[in-house]
Amino acid sequence: MDSIEIPIENIRLIKAKAKEILNLIVEAKNNVVIVSLGNPDNLCATGILMKSFQQLSIGSHAIIAESGKNLNKRLRNFEYTSLFFIGFQINDIPKPIIEDKDARIVFINHEIIFKEENDNLIDRIHTLTLNQFDLPVSAISNSGLAYYIAEGFDEEYQKFAGLAIIGALNKKQVNPKNQELIGLNSMILDEGKREGYLSETKGTRIPGRENQPIHLALKYSINPYFPGLTGNESACTSFVSRLGIRMENQEGIKRTIASLSKEETKKLNDELISLLMENKNQSLVDIYKLIGPIYILNKEIEKSQTRNAEEFLWLLDGACQLKKCSLALSVILGDRKNLYDQLLRELSNYHGKASQIIEEITNNPEIIENKTYFRVIDGSEIFDSETASLVINALIESSIIPVDLPLFVTVKEGKSKFLYVYESPLNVKKGFLIYHSALDLENQDIVDDIQGNEKFFRMNIDEDKFDIIIDSLEKSLIYHHEGNREEEEE
Repeated sequence: MDSIEIPIENIRLIKAKAKEILNLIVEAKNNVVIVSLGNPDNLCATGILMKSFQQLSIGSHAIIAESGKNLNKRLRNFEYTSLFFIGFQINDIPKPIIEDKDARIVFINHEIIFKEENDNLIDRIHTLTLNQFDLPVSAISNSGLAYYIAEGFDEEYQKFAGLAIIGALNKKQVNPKNQELIGLNSMILDEGKREGYLSETKGTRIPGRENQPIHLALKYSINPYFPGLTGNESACTSFVSRLGIRMENQEGIKRTIASLSKEETKKLNDELISLLMENKNQSLVDIYKLIGPIYILNKEIEKSQTRNAEEFLWLLDGACQLKKCSLALSVILGDRKNLYDQLLRELSNYHGKASQIIEEITNNPEIIENKTYFRVIDGSEIFDSETASLVINALIESSIIPVDLPLFVTVKEGKSKFLYVYESPLNVKKGFLIYHSALDLENQDIVDDIQGNEKFFRMNIDEDKFDIIIDSLEKSLIYHHEGNREEEEE
C-alpha cells in the first residue's frame, strides 16, 4: 500500500479512546503490569508506557513473553491493579487472568481478532485497536498507539515520537517504492520534527551507517544482502578502496557511511545498486530500500546506533532474536552504558555469524534441496538456533531463496532439533497454511512445542520423530495441491 488516507474524525476517535484508557489507569493509581510479546514494536510501546506512568508516579513492571503460557505463574510475583497486554490476542491469555474482576484489563494491538467466545468479556476489558475505527493495520503500530496514550497527559509527548517511528519501521509501515512512512506514522514524524525531537535526511540506508567503519557496515549488511560483500571483510575493504573512498580521516579515525561527502555517497550508492542488479532474483523493493529517508533521533548521542531509527531497530531486533528482550527494554528506557555496551558486544558476534552463514549458502546453492512443493535446507552443520530466524528472513527478503514454495530449515543443537517453516505467500493467499498441519501434530504429541505465527514458525521436535513429521507435512502439501487439482478436473 503506497499511502493511507486517515479521516480526521478517526484520528479524533483514536485519541479519545487512548485518553479514556489513560484515565482508567490514573483512577486505579499504582501497580500496573505490562505484558508484552517480545518484538521491537511491542517493546517500544512498553517503554513509552513505562516512562509515561513514571511521570505520573504510577508504579509499573514489565513482563516480556513469547506466548500467554505460564503467565499465571509469572503474575503471582506481582500485586497489580491494572494489566496491559501489548501485541496479544484476547484468546492468547489464560481465562482466569482476563476474568479477574479486581483488575483493569487493557489490550493494545493494532489488530485484535474478536471471537464469539469473547462476547462476555467485551464489557470488562478495554481495547485500543484499529479494528474499532475501520482502519487498516498498516496505519499505525502498537508503539504508535502507546504514543497517543502518552499524548493524553504530557505536553511534551512528542519526545516519544522516535520510539513510535521505530515501531512503524519494525512493522514495515512504509511505502515500498520510496520507504516513506505511511498512515498516522507520517503525522507522528511531523510532530517529532516540529518539536525538534526528530529530523529527516536522505541517504544510504544500511545498519551501521552511523557508527560502523564503512567496510564493516557492508560486511554485516544482511538486508539488503550484497553478493560478494556480506560476510566477507577483506572483499568489503577492497571494494571501498577500489572506489577511491578513504577509509580513515586525517586523524586516523575510521570513517562511516554517514560521514561521506555527497560525491562519495553517490559513488558508493551507484556501485551498490549495480551490485544488487547483477542478481536476477533481486527484487526491486530491495533496491528501493537501499536509498531513502533516514530518521534521526536528535536527542541521542551522535554516531551512536540509537541515533538512527533504522539502526536502533536493528539493535532491538537482534536483541529479540537473541532472547535478550530485557536488555533491549533497558536501552529503550535510557541505559546507554553498561547494559547497552553488553548488548552491542553480543550483537556484533551475532550479526557476524549470521552474515557468514548467508554467504556460505549463497556460494553453495546445492545446500538448498528443491522438492515438488517445498524447499528444504539441512542446516545442522551451518545454522544455530540463535541466528536461524535472522538468516532465514534475510535469505527470503534478499531473494536469495524465492518464496514461490514454503521453506523448511532443520537445525540441530545438542540433543535438540528444530524445524523452521517459512510459509509461501501464495499458500497464504489461497488459504492453505502448513501451520494448521503443525498444530495437528502438536495435538497428537508428535511435536513438542510450536513458536511463531502462521507465516513463520519453529517446531521443537524429537529426532526419532523427524521423518514422520516431514512426511506428514509433505503429504498435507501434496493433498492441498493435487487434491485441489483433482477436484477442479472433476
